[in-house]
Amino acid sequence: MIALMDMDGTGRLNLQEFRHLWNKIKQWQGIFKHYNADQFGSINSYEMRNAVNDAGFRLNNQLYDIITMRYANENMNIDFDSFISCLVRLEAMFRAFQAFDQNGDGTIRLSVLEWLQLTMYA
Repeated sequence: MIALMDMDGTGRLNLQEFRHLWNKIKQWQGIFKHYNADQFGSINSYEMRNAVNDAGFRLNNQLYDIITMRYANENMNIDFDSFISCLVRLEAMFRAFQAFDQNGDGTIRLSVLEWLQLTMYA
């Protein structure tokens, strides 16, 4: 989680980075609680799609399926820890993409070394 939120690449979270992470976790906790109405401590894959949307991430069906395969248990439920892990990863990947998308057209070009640096640290 630290590596994903480490915006300056120091391997540690400074106060600003920690504050950003803490505020996001509080926001995401509220979203999770909303969809965990039955209080069983998990949300199903359909609720996960809505929760990810509510968190501000617009994804296609293929990505929602990938998220479910990666973060859901055998009953297709996502617990709070997995939910937070997923959103931290999405946040970091969107932030990394935006850093490379210099002209804002929604496409980037990476060398293999840039790709490895981006994916190995995250």
